[in-house]
Amino acid sequence: MNLMNSQKQSEPRERILEAADRLFYTEGVRATGTEKIMSVSEVAKATFYRHFPSKDDLVTAYLEYRDRSFFEYLDSPAPPEDIHEALARIERVVNRVDIIGCPFLRIASEYPDFDHPFHRIAVEHENKFLAYLINLLKPYAFDKKVVAAALLSVVDGGLTTRMLYGTSKEVPILSPAGAVLKSFQVARTQRRAG
Repeated sequence: MNLMNSQKQSEPRERILEAADRLFYTEGVRATGTEKIMSVSEVAKATFYRHFPSKDDLVTAYLEYRDRSFFEYLDSPAPPEDIHEALARIERVVNRVDIIGCPFLRIASEYPDFDHPFHRIAVEHENKFLAYLINLLKPYAFDKKVVAAALLSVVDGGLTTRMLYGTSKEVPILSPAGAVLKSFQVARTQRRAG
């Protein structure tokens, strides 16, 4: 998700983050060296290390940026009124031409050790997104945690499909998520009737 802001293109820190965002997302963190980031961002080595003392610091900044950008996108221009509006926004972003999967799932696959700091950041993002969905499910009478986890699986599945097939496939989110919501509503109604 190349959501980098084009403001202050001349600022070295922003140029470094923009280059890292593009390269880490498309080529992977392990495959992207700091020399390449310096070259693409057109900054000197001393400038790079003044802003990011290590590659790990840059990766952490990239992940923090991606997390912040995702939730800003979901809440812009105003927070969604309900779960359906949020899912529609998610479907739109998942199907953008520059989306080739979830940056956090990609990081987790590059760093599968659960104790690795990058993997932990990916888990934190996933948990934050789960809490976001749970909050949007407040009006419903079913188990919000279970339903939010099912909806998260739909979104993650869509992003995985995008990772596998690229932009050649449009990924539906709203329709399968709607079916998940409906199935939980039907199950709850059947339990009450039984």
